[in-house]
Amino acid sequence: MISTNFLKSQIKPLILNIHEISYQDDLVKSVQTAVQKDAKFLLVIENDTPQGIIVIESLFEKLPELFHAKPIDFLNKDFCIVNRNGLNLQTSQDISTRYMLIYDNGQYVGIVDLRLSTDYYDTVISDVAAVINLLLDSTHNGVIALDQERHLILMNQKALEVYDVKSENVIGMSVADAFPTSPLNHFLFGEPRLGFKCQVNGRYILANRTPLEMGGKILGGISVFQDITNDELANQELASVKENELYLESIIENSYDGIYITDRDGLTLMVNRSYERITGIDRNQLLGRYVKDLTNEGLLSISLTEKVVNEKKSITLNQIVNQKMLIITGNPILDENGQVMKVITNVRDITELIDLEKQLHITKEMADFYKKTVFEDAGDNIVCKSKGMKQVLHLAKKVAPKNTTVLVLGETGTGKEVVSKYIHTNSNRASENYVKINCGAIPANLLESELFGYVGGAFTGANPKGKMGLFELADEGTLFLDEIGEMPMDLQASLLRVLQDGEVTRVGDTKSRKVDVRIIAATNKNLETMIDQGTFRSDLFYRLNVISIYVPPLRERMEDISAFAEYFINELNKKYGEKKIITQSFIENLKKNDWPGNVRELANFIEKQFVMSDSEILDSFTTVAQQNVSSGSGDGNIIIKGILPMQDAIQIVEETLVRRAMSKAHNTHKAAKMLSMSQPTFFRKYKEYCKDDDNEGNE
Repeated sequence: MISTNFLKSQIKPLILNIHEISYQDDLVKSVQTAVQKDAKFLLVIENDTPQGIIVIESLFEKLPELFHAKPIDFLNKDFCIVNRNGLNLQTSQDISTRYMLIYDNGQYVGIVDLRLSTDYYDTVISDVAAVINLLLDSTHNGVIALDQERHLILMNQKALEVYDVKSENVIGMSVADAFPTSPLNHFLFGEPRLGFKCQVNGRYILANRTPLEMGGKILGGISVFQDITNDELANQELASVKENELYLESIIENSYDGIYITDRDGLTLMVNRSYERITGIDRNQLLGRYVKDLTNEGLLSISLTEKVVNEKKSITLNQIVNQKMLIITGNPILDENGQVMKVITNVRDITELIDLEKQLHITKEMADFYKKTVFEDAGDNIVCKSKGMKQVLHLAKKVAPKNTTVLVLGETGTGKEVVSKYIHTNSNRASENYVKINCGAIPANLLESELFGYVGGAFTGANPKGKMGLFELADEGTLFLDEIGEMPMDLQASLLRVLQDGEVTRVGDTKSRKVDVRIIAATNKNLETMIDQGTFRSDLFYRLNVISIYVPPLRERMEDISAFAEYFINELNKKYGEKKIITQSFIENLKKNDWPGNVRELANFIEKQFVMSDSEILDSFTTVAQQNVSSGSGDGNIIIKGILPMQDAIQIVEETLVRRAMSKAHNTHKAAKMLSMSQPTFFRKYKEYCKDDDNEGNE
């Protein structure tokens, strides 16, 4: 008799299709769509939460009412939610609701009608159990099956006779309780054991024990045995062994792994087709030959047989055959005296696993690099001596604990991003992500997907798996939108919706996602003038300009120049492994310049001084570093002072013009147009002269 509880535990209930709708959906159209999808139920979901189900079949009796009805009028809440992984007939019978809503891998995949499932499957299982019992009771061999916990789930009539028990007294019991002295207590489910002889109740039996496996999972074990006490049964032992041998050969032949069997002397007895597929060697070249000869001829590159026979244990090694990475395991088969009878070599192709591991490693490195690039740490170590800058930091620290939007204003190179990081570091979001993006350095057609992300197949070239946008990456953290004035008008509207609703929608998606992001924007443009010109939305400006912080240019905070000079020299000494120092005279000379490029220009100038000077003490400007070429008093003219090599002069003029153009345009395409040169040429020169700038243009 077989245990019906065991059958129920292995069978999944019938899952019927569903169609998801909301309270606001048109009921008639929803039913039409559901019928086309062969769905039996409508699932009403609001705010990602199931509200109830509607049985479509019940609606057909009320067709005239559907045109004026709402989903809520037919809502059935007699359901529960069950994870698909834990679903089977046995557990479902303990549920009191009429319906089970099946949840799998982040979504609702169907509904089980428990009354239908219970009535139907109880009848089916009962009928199947009766047929199985009839078939098993008709066989001459005894059959015993155990589940993973070694409970008896099956004993046919022959087994009951041999063990001299009744099925109702043992089915469901553990083997240890039902048959304390039975060899079944030592049954190992891991591998088959064929032709096992033992005694049960004074009878000699011959048993074959194999794992009970379904879907790659071992459910227990099964013992099929024959009573060989009588001479007649002893004569049938040979036929049984031969039958089992054929069965074993079938298993070996259909194994996905390659299998190579030899005797203890290395004579090839059997090779399955998977071995041929993996190695590319025809089995007819191997059968009946000794592996030692095959190795000497080069047909086989390696053999484990001799080593396995000598060591009487399993041996595993790696091998490359036909550019495939193989893992080879040799296992000894021992006789009753502990001597090796045969050697079974298992060959598995792990090339794909190795490739996947490499791909995973590459992907992880790329992810780490991307994370390191996007999520930068913001420290509290800010160079600041001037009164104006101290007021800026005081205001920044005051607004930092609040989650209000901040607009940072100021010329290029003044340190607007430094202020943004300072706000993040001193906020309650300091432990979360700080994400930055330059709205002027990314083409308009890519900026939307960078900010909001996209679903798979949203556009040509898109990642099939989709991509998370920067808003989602910055969830619960801070998003710094640099050069916000460069954002296209259509994206300004999308940004405004995010600020208002706290939700983002990926490109190509219909569902929105909640995000909690603090926005800090920065620009060197006059946004109010842009509003008058129609290039910036006034409603977005008022949303961003809740708190505005103006970062003064370097010419208005000359007190900071000495601090910056000391800081940059220290960093350069660390970078180049030197010990140069600067004098007060050097600092005073720095203060004589207006530094239109602000802190960034000052940093580049000091580095040039550092590199060009042969002295350990920087007291005055070197000839080339002083450049003998200056930008004048801001009228746009370049003034030549003294004599310097022509090539140096050309380089200095090029750099000055490239910096000015980029400072005005904030985009390599526009800047190249201003200088009447191609964008690739401008981009190359910009990378050459301004490689240390943090706001690089895009190619």
